[in-house]
Amino acid sequence: MIKGRNLLVSAVLVFLVLCGAYYWWIQSGRSYAEFEMTSERSVFVKAGTYTKGNIVGIQPYMVPADYRSADALYAKLNRYLSIAKKNGCFTAATVVVFPEYIGTWLVAINEKASVYTAEKAEDALRTAAYSHPMSFLNNYFASDAKDRATAALFLSKAVEMAEAYQRVFSRLATEYQATVVAGSIVLPSPSVEADVLRVGKGPLLNVSATFDATGKLVAPLTVKNFLTSEETAFTVAGNSGQLPIVGTSAGKAATLICADSWYDDAYRVIADKEVDFVVVPSFLAGENVWNQTWKGYNGGQPPANVSPDDIGTLTEGQAWQKYGMLGRAPEFGIQTGLNIFLRGQLWNLGTNGNPLVLSEGQPEMIEIPADGAAIVNLQF
Repeated sequence: MIKGRNLLVSAVLVFLVLCGAYYWWIQSGRSYAEFEMTSERSVFVKAGTYTKGNIVGIQPYMVPADYRSADALYAKLNRYLSIAKKNGCFTAATVVVFPEYIGTWLVAINEKASVYTAEKAEDALRTAAYSHPMSFLNNYFASDAKDRATAALFLSKAVEMAEAYQRVFSRLATEYQATVVAGSIVLPSPSVEADVLRVGKGPLLNVSATFDATGKLVAPLTVKNFLTSEETAFTVAGNSGQLPIVGTSAGKAATLICADSWYDDAYRVIADKEVDFVVVPSFLAGENVWNQTWKGYNGGQPPANVSPDDIGTLTEGQAWQKYGMLGRAPEFGIQTGLNIFLRGQLWNLGTNGNPLVLSEGQPEMIEIPADGAAIVNLQF
């Protein structure tokens, strides 16, 4: 009887020691003093003629450490807006647009330093998941996503991500007194309640939020409707018939998130609402894919009017110019638009894409260095 009791006590003590060691591991390695803001080349380009307003497209060069805190993300993005301000970009009718997924990587906020130094995204996200064992496991077993692990991590970090996202972009809008289209972020069934970005209990959506010149979050959110094959593993699509139009000092604006800009259905909806311009926040993964052979659309139902002869003939960049916003918007009477991409070194994911400008119905691609950022001032 005594032996049995001693074994039980020993087992409990070992368990407590292991729990303590695990807790220590979770809390350790969170000094960010080693991280400094990257200094990449920034290309500034002006297009169009100012008569009504202007769109300032920020195509930043991001690294994982930029997402270690809301303050770090703000500091990085503020640097680009400071350059835009020095170049006289801000007027009483300025709209700023950031790229797709600019807020999504806040999934790495407030994590161990090893998350930001990991070579592979899967290693970084695995470490983040291990740091939130209870919430991760609860969300993992509750999720019905194909990629349950990725979905579980985003669900575990959703509240923290939403708060940081609103804090950063509301602050930028307020300080520069400009409307800000804040790229996109992946959150569970998000909504705007009393001017606050809230997360729900439903599936993950890729959404874009707009903040007015006072920093107020504008309802409703824009949801991505046409997903790539990678996204369908952990997010769900929105309703293609519901694309909100936002009134700005520069006119009526529509946001088409990445692949949505390839579909006629999206343009029919916004053209009926007589938009003045369209912005397209995008993310294109892979190293130098822009100049590689286009392998065709990799999402659900391919967009209309895509010629099979172009697959394997055009480059990825040429396909974006022909079948994306530059090629489709003018067909629906839309003469002004800006398509920008997220660039940087985000673990091993690779990023690519050049800014695409539609000015008075005329298309233009702006080529930037592979390791550089771009600030585009489209006047109209």
